[in-house]
Amino acid sequence: MVVRGVPHRIAKDAWWLDDADPPAGLRAGPVLILALVLVDVLVWGVRPGLGLALWMLAIGGAIALTVFYRLEVRRLAKASAILVLAILPLFEVVQFGSVMVALLGLVTFGVMIAGTQVDTAMLWRAVARVPGYGIVQTARDALALRVTTPSKGSLRGLLFDWGLPVAVGGVFLILMVAANPILDRWLISFADFDVDFLPQTGRVVFWGLAALAVWPLLRLAAMMPALTRDKPAKIRALRSGFLNERSVLRAMVTFNLIFLIQTTLDMGILWGGVALPEGMTYANYAHRGAYPLLATALMAGVFALMAQPYLGTGRAVRMLLYLWIAQTVILVISSILRLDLYVDVYGLTRLRFAAFVWMVVVALGLVLIIMQMVGRHSVGWFFQRAFGLGLLAIYLCNLVNIDGYIARHNLADDRDNDYYLCRLSEGAAPAIRAHQVAIGKEICDPHRVQVSRRDDWREWGYRNARLHRSLAEMETNL
Repeated sequence: MVVRGVPHRIAKDAWWLDDADPPAGLRAGPVLILALVLVDVLVWGVRPGLGLALWMLAIGGAIALTVFYRLEVRRLAKASAILVLAILPLFEVVQFGSVMVALLGLVTFGVMIAGTQVDTAMLWRAVARVPGYGIVQTARDALALRVTTPSKGSLRGLLFDWGLPVAVGGVFLILMVAANPILDRWLISFADFDVDFLPQTGRVVFWGLAALAVWPLLRLAAMMPALTRDKPAKIRALRSGFLNERSVLRAMVTFNLIFLIQTTLDMGILWGGVALPEGMTYANYAHRGAYPLLATALMAGVFALMAQPYLGTGRAVRMLLYLWIAQTVILVISSILRLDLYVDVYGLTRLRFAAFVWMVVVALGLVLIIMQMVGRHSVGWFFQRAFGLGLLAIYLCNLVNIDGYIARHNLADDRDNDYYLCRLSEGAAPAIRAHQVAIGKEICDPHRVQVSRRDDWREWGYRNARLHRSLAEMETNL
């Protein structure tokens, strides 16, 4: 094997190079061992924090080691910037959303540096395929490891030659010692055998899960042809008798009339001050309509995308579609106003905060549909930007102390008797503590208004440090 940029004499005997995919980099096996050592040092036995973020960065470096002979500086710089941005929320706080964003950034980084130049559509297609193809690649590598005969005298050969007799022989020895008290006494007298030095079962399982997660990322170079392959479309555009130019025209007229009724009612009640029917409050009106209207807007967006191939050559149907999408945007704004009315009465919760965020995202997504239609872009153009919009919303939410905002909002409305506040995470502690100092009494149990201590540097998080600093400044000013 001749590796570009490496002398033939070195490449011929270089056991650390990946023979299956030249030119590549270090073999995935040794790099995996390094990754497992780092995960044990940085993550095991401590609460997730700085150590997890550093390990994610280290995995990015491990991926680069497996493909370092094919790296291009410009592509590596772009991929590294994406990786760093994706891992930043982990430095803020480790939670489900920040971990998912970091994993997505790590996979994107690996795909960008493992393959040749790919366009945006191909990049996202490859990233989406990594989980499924990663399982296939892991199984394929495991089967290849099992059936391949290692060369004699190599490190792998020694492992295979002695692995079976040592493992099975050890089991037999343990059984013999358990069955024979004499052997048991001999073992105790000749060796002070302490099982505490053996790895804990949970630790071994943790290593195994980490290895299964990391291995596909280290084999991205071998997976890239499959990840970026264009597959023939098996599902063609929907062409049923119910979806044609005539049905789309009638649907646009019908939908616009239905939405016009709802829009008129909302504008009259929410903005015009029209009185509600007897026995109905604004809170009931708001709560009943907020989430169904959001679902309606999502369905409208999906139909708008499906109907585009059947708009015909005239402008009438297209203008009706524009009008319908515009009414849908107004519908989403009405949903936001409804939810705001409900929050004014019953307070803010995590679910209601998330509903606010996604209502804004849906409204912006509908605006994207209008931009896509006006610019005569493809549906793929819309999906790429809609995905980016949703990802941006998730990313920004991971950088915001949502529980702290909820506590400040509800306490500003004098809802200090709301039991929901005391069930929030430690992010709400400074706001609750400040309110308790202001009113001179406790509204939550003392242990609920505490911030966890992170004595180990691997557990450090920027949000946790800020919360501690806020509480310390509050105590100083008392």
